[in-house]
Amino acid sequence: MKILITGGAGYIGSVIVEHFVKKHTIVILDDLSTNKKRIVNKNATLINGSILNERLLNKIFARYQFNLVIHLAAKTVVSESMKKPNKYYQHNVIGTKNILKYMKKYGCEKIIFSSSAAVYGNSKQNFIQEKTPKKPCNPYGKTKLLAEKLIEQAGINYVILRFFNVSGASNSLKFGMMKKTPTLLIPAINRLISENKKPIIYGNQYDTKDGTCVRDYVHIEDIVSACILSVSLLKKNDSGIYNLGSGKGYSVLEITKLACKINNVKFEYSLKNNRPGDPSTLIASIEKARKELHWKPKYSISQMIKSDYLFLKQIKCDH
Repeated sequence: MKILITGGAGYIGSVIVEHFVKKHTIVILDDLSTNKKRIVNKNATLINGSILNERLLNKIFARYQFNLVIHLAAKTVVSESMKKPNKYYQHNVIGTKNILKYMKKYGCEKIIFSSSAAVYGNSKQNFIQEKTPKKPCNPYGKTKLLAEKLIEQAGINYVILRFFNVSGASNSLKFGMMKKTPTLLIPAINRLISENKKPIIYGNQYDTKDGTCVRDYVHIEDIVSACILSVSLLKKNDSGIYNLGSGKGYSVLEITKLACKINNVKFEYSLKNNRPGDPSTLIASIEKARKELHWKPKYSISQMIKSDYLFLKQIKCDH
């Protein structure tokens, strides 16, 4: 298959490319705005450009005649989305609209889309199902939901994967989180600890067991396995929307304690104010993915923290 992976030079994209390039022809479209070029797989074709550049999209789709698009390119920082909602609308909604436009023009009828648990907002349900009401409480979540609706209305086969908190590095330790100041919790904690700094907890007044936000985490290798299974579903001309998490919730305080233990450092942290737009609890129900995708997560929270930690040690040695 010929596959376009938008955002394929990013954290999630690089690990997906590592697996898919073994069996498929992979073209990566990435503006490299938040990624280091060195993480791009040498066996894939990299095109440095934006999903907002329609002239470029037309050229790429005309040349490669893709069978599938894996659409990962997006702006993803909740706090930034609160300050720059139009930026998020342009990249996450208009960018998706552009991708769908050229898929239709050149007969590409299958897409895997990376959505987010942020579409649910501050749900009161203990386990969030795909049918749970969508009430996003920040522009990031709102733009992801709008993009989902565009895909559902496009008249193509789709798999929409709602990622909860993605963590860890690839099993090969070749690909992982490269940002020096990541916003994802586990890599952020590991990096602060590695720099002999205290991990930061944003708020301890949430309606949770210890006052800190509760989240569900999923290993990046489990994300890859879901994408592989999604291709099988699309080959049957089926479509679906699926939560990807572990089905378990961990508080920020619990994750911080565990990361300190794995890194063999004293448990301590800095407390800062709640961040606007952060829901208190997000835990996935993953039963639909189990039944329809035949997917189940394999990796534990400790494995997620440890693999990110090992990847971080490796890239520091490389430098």
